[in-house]
Amino acid sequence: MKQFLRYLVGVIPHPRLTFEALAKDASIRPAAALVLGYGTLSGSMFLISFLRGNWPPPPDEMSVWVSAWGEFTQLPFLKIPAEQYRLFQAILMLPLVLAIWMLMAATARLLGTLLGGRASFDQYLKVLGFSFFTFWLLAHILDTAYNLLLGPYLVPAIQGEYGPLAGGFVRNFPPWLYIILFGLAGVYNGIAAHTAERGAGVSYAMWKPALVGLLTFAWPMMLVSALLR
Repeated sequence: MKQFLRYLVGVIPHPRLTFEALAKDASIRPAAALVLGYGTLSGSMFLISFLRGNWPPPPDEMSVWVSAWGEFTQLPFLKIPAEQYRLFQAILMLPLVLAIWMLMAATARLLGTLLGGRASFDQYLKVLGFSFFTFWLLAHILDTAYNLLLGPYLVPAIQGEYGPLAGGFVRNFPPWLYIILFGLAGVYNGIAAHTAERGAGVSYAMWKPALVGLLTFAWPMMLVSALLR
């Protein structure tokens, strides 16, 4: 537990030191605990939302969300009844995060091999588990706080009742939150790849981990943006 907390607290301010320690760690359990814990937490919150009937909101309220952020971000992408979508997400979350974790590590490992890297699949699982999911967890916490603290004021703010400054903040906070934090997750994926390969004794040019960071960031975002509402 202490080791897990040390990694979790250290990954953002001290990424290289944390990734070096993770790559050398004989156990994959800290990374697995973070990924499984996040998937379970997120799935549980979707299940609670479904049981409480919190989504979809009434049609007039939904029209406000759609006007603010567009149909793609607010309405189900898959042909699933809106009333059942939170249940679908609750069931989906744990398999989704596990798939993203494993496919990110496989992508990084494949690219690493093609580019002359030597870091193992297990090492990529360990470093990418923390480089990506730490930011996803942080984004989830901040998004939840935004909705809990401002929930009753969101619709009036979007409709301009509190002035343009409040309306602009309410509209721009969610998209910029995810753009910034997931963008940082991609950057940290690159740092993690560079650190893992350097630890494996490879002189890794900076463009190579940058490519790994970009690709391991891009397709998970496609899945997340298509499936989660």
